[in-house]
Amino acid sequence: MTDLMPMVRAERQTLSEFLDTLTPEQWAAPTVCDRWNVQDLVAHLVAAGHVTAPHFFVGLVRHGFSFDRFVENDVRTFNTGTTSEVKARFDQTVNSTRKPPGPAYVALGEVMVHGEDIRNAVGVRGQYSPEYLVTLADMYKRAGAPLRAKQRLKGLRLQATDVDWSTGEGPEMSGPCMSLIQAMTGRRSALADCTGEGVKALKARS
Repeated sequence: MTDLMPMVRAERQTLSEFLDTLTPEQWAAPTVCDRWNVQDLVAHLVAAGHVTAPHFFVGLVRHGFSFDRFVENDVRTFNTGTTSEVKARFDQTVNSTRKPPGPAYVALGEVMVHGEDIRNAVGVRGQYSPEYLVTLADMYKRAGAPLRAKQRLKGLRLQATDVDWSTGEGPEMSGPCMSLIQAMTGRRSALADCTGEGVKALKARS
């Protein structure tokens, strides 16, 4: 199996450099992730870069097996202090080999998809390696809970317009590969970048 950690570290470094360009107002910009702004989302990525299996499972028990409450607590923990302090914590994760327990794609998906959420919040689109996009798309298309990508894509064909990637059979939805990846995770805003008969079907499932 491909070692994804070099990709994860490269994407963390690229995101770190992007975060250095943000203004205080942009750090406070809302994102597509519920009530989280950009700084909250960076804190979430910090948590993902620090997590260990004992912390994860003990934390779930402590929060009544609620994944959402566990995640929110970690965000609060790593979001204390100033924006500069939160950014410094993120920089400390760049070369970390830690990742949330679960499938191999989790760490790569966290930094790429949430990295795009951050960029989109300030009106920017990321530039990603075709290899990284195809790798993540191939892994995400089979994902069950909590992403539910496999369920969303059932009976549809997705065709990337910027890299050599497609999957499935049925009504087609085409668009940039990152937009397709975002759509797999239920981000309805990503559907605005896509075309085809499959868009309506996927919108109903998001």
